[in-house]
Amino acid sequence: MKTRSECLSLLLEFVQSGQVEQAATAAGTILAYLASLPDLQAQVLALDDLQGELAERCASLGISGEAEDRHVAIEDAIEQARGTLKEQFQ
Repeated sequence: MKTRSECLSLLLEFVQSGQVEQAATAAGTILAYLASLPDLQAQVLALDDLQGELAERCASLGISGEAEDRHVAIEDAIEQARGTLKEQFQ
């Protein structure tokens, strides 16, 4: 089973490296992780948690430049995914 820590690790690797393969692996891992959760509300909370932890880690690592741009793109994608999930249970 894919875990939150695996998701976070893969996202950080992509932010730092910029390798597209890492982004694809991270996306697949996040999907597997979310699918393991019991319901939509748990999935939304998991995305909130993942986004918050990613932001904290990027800040602590001093991510900047192109890496920061990749971080912002991930934040946007997580926000869009969260919005789509929220629509499902409203």
